[in-house]
Amino acid sequence: MEDLNDRYNRLVEKEDRLVAEIETIEAYLDGMLGYTHKHGDRYQMTMIEDILNAIHAVESDRRQHLLNVRFEKALLSCRLQKQI
Repeated sequence: MEDLNDRYNRLVEKEDRLVAEIETIEAYLDGMLGYTHKHGDRYQMTMIEDILNAIHAVESDRRQHLLNVRFEKALLSCRLQKQI
């Protein structure tokens, strides 16, 4: 059976990766909004909105995964404490 400490460490790594992905998404979303602020009138607004909504959907998906990982990590931490 898998060692609980190893499983916990893998969850920590997964959490770190998801946080970095979300930070990247936020940075690029902010960049797109800034670019739209300066140059948005040059482009088709409905297309810009579609792109922003697609980015938001990816961010929401990552945040859901992050929540699941943090929940699993909390449960596993509880189990590890009871083993001590």
